[in-house]
Amino acid sequence: MDIFKTFQKLKDLYPEDIARIQAEEENVKALLKKKQFAHNDGTKEMIALCRENIIEARKKLATDKTLLGNESAQMELWFIIESRQWVLDMVSRDYDTEIESIERSLESEL
Repeated sequence: MDIFKTFQKLKDLYPEDIARIQAEEENVKALLKKKQFAHNDGTKEMIALCRENIIEARKKLATDKTLLGNESAQMELWFIIESRQWVLDMVSRDYDTEIESIERSLESEL
């Protein structure tokens, strides 16, 4: 996944948040340049938040009957899941372990 395309999608979807999205894009670029970002406290917090967002979105998709027939809402949740997984893939030390952790959390909650 191309980072610039992802941020452009976000800008297109949320034009009212362009300044915030651009700031986040710059932060991600700076972290990627460091190549030591996986050990930063901020990165660890971001990974935890991504995990939490994925779990919440997947639980909602699995349990919220009001989403039936609401393709737009479903697509937005899938966008959250895919974008957070992309972040995990980019910044976590072990992507597969992160995904397994998410799966275990979901299994225990559902």
